Amino acid sequence: MCMMSGNFVFAQSEKTSPAEPESLVKWMTLKEAEAHYKEAPKPIIIDFYTEWCGWCKVMMKNTYSNPGIASYINANFYPVKFDAETKDTVEYDGVKYGPTGKEKRDPNEFAVKMLNGQMVYPSTLFLNKAANFNMSAQGYLEPQKMEPMLVFVLENAFRSSAYEDFKSNFEKAFYDSTQQVLYNKVKWKTPVESFAENQKPSGKKRIVFIHTEWCNTCRVMYRTTFADSSLQSYLEKKFDLVDFNPEIKDDLYFGGKKFQHIPTREMPFHQLVYTLDRNSFALPQMVVLDEKDVILDVISFYITPKVFDDIIHYYGDDRYKNTPWEDFQKEKNKK
Repeated sequence: MCMMSGNFVFAQSEKTSPAEPESLVKWMTLKEAEAHYKEAPKPIIIDFYTEWCGWCKVMMKNTYSNPGIASYINANFYPVKFDAETKDTVEYDGVKYGPTGKEKRDPNEFAVKMLNGQMVYPSTLFLNKAANFNMSAQGYLEPQKMEPMLVFVLENAFRSSAYEDFKSNFEKAFYDSTQQVLYNKVKWKTPVESFAENQKPSGKKRIVFIHTEWCNTCRVMYRTTFADSSLQSYLEKKFDLVDFNPEIKDDLYFGGKKFQHIPTREMPFHQLVYTLDRNSFALPQMVVLDEKDVILDVISFYITPKVFDDIIHYYGDDRYKNTPWEDFQKEKNKK
């Protein structure tokens, strides 16, 4: 599967001993992770293990030695391998944590706090500190089970979706071959078709879907949200859909102006993207245009089919003209 690039974080604990299974993940200590995070914020993943835990070793050998999983973690996370029973005193966010007792299997206070007292090994903690979000998973995680968790945390899918819903759509997008029949039926227009010079309006509103090949939540939306069979007739009736890869090189026209792909360090994508999204670029992203090409909304990050259904009816039925979004959602929930 296609995976994005990113960063790493680590928890303060012992280094991996020669007797432990090898891993392709570049583990660091908690102290090192915090130092790196201050320089360049990235999500943190913490592997809580014990010396006596057999499944911890299996996970190290199978999951963290998987080239795809390891490279994705190394690129996008600060990975920490933490002995949950270490007798060392560690520090995190300015707070010191020590052992809870002197017995060999007494856990460290840091592990107790981060796992909410549920001392199951292995346990994996995913932290997106920038969004004040964390998620934990107990027990052995095989590579295919960890994939959606990594993407869910890194690509901010948690902002609009429960994990189980995202996981279900992730598996459809990447592993369900029957899903291709559905997303191949979606009628997309290319940017060149939709933003041609002297383009005549179609009389419909437009949804411009900005996405790339290397964005995983983009692919999930493309293959499940837009391909939801219950939405197709309404979408075709009310909207033109524009499949917009911001890395395209074609000249495009919008609002009487010409836009090109002249990448800079600050703006590496097509110029039109930054006009459509009002300089708030994110992936994936939907831009809703009315029949006269007025930008009605810019919606960032992953959107589930259910939320997408609300969005297209809110704009497709012109409810946005006289009803606040929050009131519209309350109405739909009551029905």
